[in-house]
Amino acid sequence: MEFEAFRVIAQIAAGLSGFVGILLVLQDRLARLPRRQMLGFLQSSIGTLAFALLPDFVFSIPMEAALGWQVLGGLFGAYHLFIYVFFLSGYGDFRKMPPIQISVCLASIPVIAAKLLLGFGLFLAYAPNIYHLGLLWTIGVSIFFFVQVILNEASNDA
Repeated sequence: MEFEAFRVIAQIAAGLSGFVGILLVLQDRLARLPRRQMLGFLQSSIGTLAFALLPDFVFSIPMEAALGWQVLGGLFGAYHLFIYVFFLSGYGDFRKMPPIQISVCLASIPVIAAKLLLGFGLFLAYAPNIYHLGLLWTIGVSIFFFVQVILNEASNDA
């Protein structure tokens, strides 16, 4: 099985991870950036990078493809659920979030659920599609955080 699209997503995620690494090094200059967004950016981009490359490893092990997708979906879903809960726990009150973030959080629920259900062995016929959707979603969230960081920095400089 060829995972070229996953590798492209991994390259984008690696670039975003590198960018957030540079931001963390320059943290004293950028101390006014919201820490929660920076952590979300880092977790999303590194998670996307790892899960985009993981299928090459999993499918190099002799196992049934369905079991491989089940393992991948379960791990990816669990990771996504962890970073989702971690992100939301910092707000305390869901209503304190900006509307665009509320929309992203609400739209993440079905993506997380699909990956977890895949981990439980459901929707195996659509496993590559669900996994691909998960990668696209997490890279999209990384890009969302990236834009927030850039726009926040631009608005602070103005």
